[in-house]
Amino acid sequence: MHSFLRAVGFSEITKDVDLLPYIKMTIRTPDLRSVYEDKEGNHFVELKKEFGYRIGLAVCGSYQKNDVFHMEYFYPYFIGNQISTQESIEIERHADKNSYAGICDDSRLGITLIYYLQNIGDFMRGSAYSTNKSCCATTMLSALSTNGKIILPIVQTKEVKQSHENRLKNRTNLISAAREGDEEAIESLTMEDIDVYSMLSRRVGQEDLLSIVDTSMMPYGIESDQYAVIGEIQNVERSKNMITGEDVYVLAVNSKDILYDICINEKDLMGEPKVGRRFKGTIWMQGRVVF
Repeated sequence: MHSFLRAVGFSEITKDVDLLPYIKMTIRTPDLRSVYEDKEGNHFVELKKEFGYRIGLAVCGSYQKNDVFHMEYFYPYFIGNQISTQESIEIERHADKNSYAGICDDSRLGITLIYYLQNIGDFMRGSAYSTNKSCCATTMLSALSTNGKIILPIVQTKEVKQSHENRLKNRTNLISAAREGDEEAIESLTMEDIDVYSMLSRRVGQEDLLSIVDTSMMPYGIESDQYAVIGEIQNVERSKNMITGEDVYVLAVNSKDILYDICINEKDLMGEPKVGRRFKGTIWMQGRVVF
């Protein structure tokens, strides 16, 4: 069983046999069919069935003799509509199956962002795949979560917010310069990290950590595309799995100036989400790339 099925409204399904009817439904009547044939004549087929607003199941495999579909794997998906980054990306195939990961070094994060690629067929058919695996593209990130809570925002004056935005832009520029080998930028980043560590050490004894760190995105666990995040909620919507009737929240979130959408089952979210409040939880990051 896929551990993030409950995020799209399948929380009551605990056995593979219970999910089989929905997989068969996706294969028989998909809302989206994407087919790719490589130079050796091998076919890759991705079938998607929407069970609610922007949520559904994707079944991947190939057609065998007599047009019989052979399933290789499936995964729950959630389609994001936020333009998250337009930085250069690399796309790499997973070792165990015909699925792909997107890799992006966005200067705003300071870490390498890795996500599960949703539109594999578009990538395979694109000219970027036939030449090299690195290209410039627009990435729309989305995430599924099975564990989240709502926390209050940090009260900041306009002056403090403006100062924070200026520091973030300056740090982004320094990281970009450091990647190009600028020694002054590397030294400035080192000194800034020392100052931040000193500030945190001084404040953490008297303040709660969540009142110091407003947003964050850090790798979580052993999976490269899972993260522990804190993000400011920009928009809140409710959706429903039309088959199971379960309600899910769709949250537009800003973490470290990166915009993306999170889908989480109402049962798994503690607190009431509202614009301006913050989401804290663990997520599985997905992404749709527009070449």
